Amino acid sequence: MVGFHYANASEEMEMAMWRSGRRNIDEINAWQKADEFSTLLRAMCSELHVSRDKEWLLYLLNQAGRLMRDALEEGWNRAYLAEYLLGISEALTFVALIDYYLVFLRHEGYLTVERAEEIEGRLSNVQDELTALAGRLREELRASPEGHLSSFPWSVN
Repeated sequence: MVGFHYANASEEMEMAMWRSGRRNIDEINAWQKADEFSTLLRAMCSELHVSRDKEWLLYLLNQAGRLMRDALEEGWNRAYLAEYLLGISEALTFVALIDYYLVFLRHEGYLTVERAEEIEGRLSNVQDELTALAGRLREELRASPEGHLSSFPWSVN
């Protein structure tokens, strides 16, 4: 049992050192784009005037935007690259839902073509950034399957 205590203390020390040297999530391009998009999505939803029977859709859009950000942040706060990759995958799932909801709003006439193109373009940028980051993480995991998030080469943003 004593050996177990030392192992946990060693892991805690390693985690503390890792967290102190790790980049802040606000410095990651994928996070910045997701955060900015989530803010844009909230603003768009507050501008829309939908019929009462479509208000649920605005709620779902706002939730999906928030959950996309939450998934990235939760993955970032994990120790292993694989866990961060799972967070990115979850965020990409919310990107797909947001895309579906935006298409629906555009086809129902709630979004002008110009506004829809702007929002969808920004969403596409988020998706591209997340997909690229996931690809880099997968490559890193191939090289080191037990890789810690702290060992990821963050200079490749």
